[in-house]
Amino acid sequence: MKFAVISDIHGNYPALEAVLADAASQGAEGYLILGDYCISAPWPDRVTDRLMSLENAHIVRGNEERYLRIPEGDDGQFEVTRWCRQTLGKARCDWLWELPERLDVTCEGVKLHMAHSTEVLLNAKIGGGLIGPTGHARRYPEGIIPHDVILQGIRKVLRSDDGFLQARENLPGGVYLFGHTHTQWHLQDGDCLFVNPGSCGLALDCSSPGAPYTLLTVANGCVSLEERRVPLDAEKLIEQAKQTTQYKAARIWSEIVFEEWRICRERISLFLRFAERYATSVGDERRPFVKETWNAAYDAWRAQKDCFGGLPDEKE
Repeated sequence: MKFAVISDIHGNYPALEAVLADAASQGAEGYLILGDYCISAPWPDRVTDRLMSLENAHIVRGNEERYLRIPEGDDGQFEVTRWCRQTLGKARCDWLWELPERLDVTCEGVKLHMAHSTEVLLNAKIGGGLIGPTGHARRYPEGIIPHDVILQGIRKVLRSDDGFLQARENLPGGVYLFGHTHTQWHLQDGDCLFVNPGSCGLALDCSSPGAPYTLLTVANGCVSLEERRVPLDAEKLIEQAKQTTQYKAARIWSEIVFEEWRICRERISLFLRFAERYATSVGDERRPFVKETWNAAYDAWRAQKDCFGGLPDEKE
């Protein structure tokens, strides 16, 4: 059985379709889908409908799905989430919310363990932030970084990481599948194979624009994998996104996502930290921020980039 392992679509329907087409061309017979299907790109309804229609698909819920239940409000930070919830409608939101947080699947005697994050799957946060997008951006501040360089760096961190070593100590053999960090990697450690397929819809791995996913083959009790990345035209994707109502409803969030598509580097969390400090500096104690603070923080953030040639927090 050959599975396409896909995670972190974040509403990016064109990326999902490109991955599904590529997986079909490679003979994929099933799907292991690892969470975060909405919020960021403006096609969450089409993504959800496509996932609901997949045959032989095992699907778990991600952390982004919980934001679909935030209360109504007038802040700027969660305007994209409220737009997403309205666009999805109740039936789709309920389907996403009711997905299991983790799944265990047996294929030809091989145990496949699925969850969105290592916190859920292994009860541990591994890597101490060094193997995710913020850590990559700080280590590799410029340029397109080859995947094998990122992969070697992640493996080096994990082999001395207390969280990973403690989680690994009592794990039974099998394949452990998770996403969340928007970076594709895998590690064979004894009888355990750890697989992160990266982010299909929002890659933040310091590489070139594309939609990563992993092919996992189980045959005669043996497991093999192939990491794949489907090229995407970031500018074409951005032009499509600008024609949607999300861009009108949540322009700032959308613009930051556009930059992430272009450079495959973390930006949202950097802006959120900047906005936190900005709000404090202007005496706005409300959280989430009032819309005026949210808008002004973005203007200040962009101005710092224009003045200093880099983004605030980028080299912290």
